[in-house]
Amino acid sequence: MQKNKYLSLFHSDRLLSVANGAFLLGIVLLTFLCYHYSLGNQFTNWDDQRFIPENIFIKSFSAANLKMMMLHDVTRDYYNPFTILSYAVNYHFSQLAPQAYYLTNIILHILNSCLVFFLVLTLLEAMKKKEYFTMENERWIAYKKWFALLCTLLFAIHPMHVESVSWIAERKDVLYAFFYFMGMILYISFIESTKRKYGWMAWVFVYFLLSLLSKPMAIVFPFSLLAIDVLLKRDKSEKIKTITLEKLPFILIAFISILNTYHEQKLVGAVAEHQIFSFFQRFLFASYGFYMYVLKAFLPFAQCSYYPYPEVSGPSGNLPVIFYLSPLIAALVAVIPLYLSYRAGENNFRIVLFGLCFYFFNMIIVSQIIGSGPNIMAERYSYVCYFGIFFPFTFFIYKFWHRREQLRKITVSMLSLYLVLLAFLCYKRTLVWHDSETLWTEVIDQYPHRIVKAYNNLGNYYFANRDLDKAYQNYTEAIQLKTGDPQVYCNMGSLLGAKKQYKLSLAYYSEALKIDSNDALTYLDRAITYSAMGKYDLAINDYKISSRIQPNSEILLRNIAYTYLNAHQFDSAINYYTRVIQINPANPSYFHYRGVAKFNKGSVEAAMDDFKQNLIIAPHDSECMFYLSISYNRISDFNNAYKYVQMAKQANYSVPDDYIRLLKARISSGE
Repeated sequence: MQKNKYLSLFHSDRLLSVANGAFLLGIVLLTFLCYHYSLGNQFTNWDDQRFIPENIFIKSFSAANLKMMMLHDVTRDYYNPFTILSYAVNYHFSQLAPQAYYLTNIILHILNSCLVFFLVLTLLEAMKKKEYFTMENERWIAYKKWFALLCTLLFAIHPMHVESVSWIAERKDVLYAFFYFMGMILYISFIESTKRKYGWMAWVFVYFLLSLLSKPMAIVFPFSLLAIDVLLKRDKSEKIKTITLEKLPFILIAFISILNTYHEQKLVGAVAEHQIFSFFQRFLFASYGFYMYVLKAFLPFAQCSYYPYPEVSGPSGNLPVIFYLSPLIAALVAVIPLYLSYRAGENNFRIVLFGLCFYFFNMIIVSQIIGSGPNIMAERYSYVCYFGIFFPFTFFIYKFWHRREQLRKITVSMLSLYLVLLAFLCYKRTLVWHDSETLWTEVIDQYPHRIVKAYNNLGNYYFANRDLDKAYQNYTEAIQLKTGDPQVYCNMGSLLGAKKQYKLSLAYYSEALKIDSNDALTYLDRAITYSAMGKYDLAINDYKISSRIQPNSEILLRNIAYTYLNAHQFDSAINYYTRVIQINPANPSYFHYRGVAKFNKGSVEAAMDDFKQNLIIAPHDSECMFYLSISYNRISDFNNAYKYVQMAKQANYSVPDDYIRLLKARISSGE
């Protein structure tokens, strides 16, 4: 009889494991289905270019690059070395193929969803020991797995999370969340261990550091642990002093990170200056964000990739009425659930308190009390903090489901329809992030004539795709919004330079430099225009100014090199192409142009080495084949010259017939 009892328990555990595996497989497949469109998305011109194509440090694992990535803020965003390192790994295997970067983001999000599933199961088991649940074993097994599934699906397919997954530049969200959730799971294991094993706590601290090195938002991690303490009633069984002391190392590191992050964000202008909005106005913005994120957790309506600050009116800077009501609404959103749950008993109150604390702690760092960035809200900020909303919501849904047997089918049907709606909206949001055109067009459609960045970046997209008329329209709209951004004027200058309207182009560059006389990009773009005008001395002078401000820019160095090449200053061209090759040795055009400079200087054999390296990287480069043929002809190796000119012709390069006849004649005469 005893044997049968143990056998029965073994089989039930196996069934639970199989069920969990099936649930996880369902979560993985549904999440991938919702996000699969992102695999065809392109890099956007909202930070993606700065983090990957223009980031010189991710393009090789040299000791110097590793040192820069791990010890410095190489993107002028904030210190997040693990995120930058992940980009370097992507680049190593896939270069600039966007699909690999999106796939990495999706995989990380799927892993996070699986971690949420196990986090919920771990929390529920710990809560059962604290007498939150009194149901029998079989019912408990079914309860906790369906609870975990619902909570996880809310996290996995919620459309507010698309920004964190389908935007390559937000890799930091999905990466820091991975370590964050791992740390939370291990912390619960630490609490639940019969003999308190501080080895568990050491691992929690390690995951906290890894999370912090992925994104500074992880600084609130110790306060999330305190929220778990409240949920698991540690204040009843242990001294508050003990609970607090455990968190001191975390809080110390978090405090150092806060100071560093605030300093870095202020340097790059991501922290709104206090004179732009008063403290009272920023408090109103924070209150507005507090309840709007909650509302969008349940009703993800009117989503947008960019939520601008409200327009102020009148000499006193009046805001729309809704903002003055926001503190009251935010208070009601917090107080009403707390009051109702308090009336319903201690366990209910603790669950609501846990959820609100977790949500508040993970939201406060990006609230507009500090003024983080140029937008009042950002959907990416909801990525981790929504767990504090989804967990209590799921708890009360299941509590209602168990007490209202007659409404179970209706409840399941409504939840199923709700999840289908979320999945559909999630998929639709991934379409918005397809490329810069879809991204900024949506922003402009929702906020017409409001956002300078939207018109400027959409103009950049059209300019890059040579649709100069549409680029001009968008730059004009950005300028009419009376921007103080020098880059808008600089971009208009570059556009007019491309249209050969040089006088007007230079006037816009001057406007940009009036706003910011140290803007490296303006000097760079004006130098490119001077170069196109044939004014190489003026171009080189602007390049030198730009290089003092931004000395290791790949774009800067390659343009300087090309200008020196056009100016027939071949030694300087060779020098700069050598420098840019050290930054990005995978670009075949750098070897090609350095070879051209060496050829024109008279160093033919050295030029041939560069042309051959070009063909190793780009074996179908017909122009390079032709230059290699000319080089062989110059050293009187006519057989190889003829070989490469034939290759160039087969690759559809326009080869002069006279040159081919000349080579044939020299080969026939045995020269």
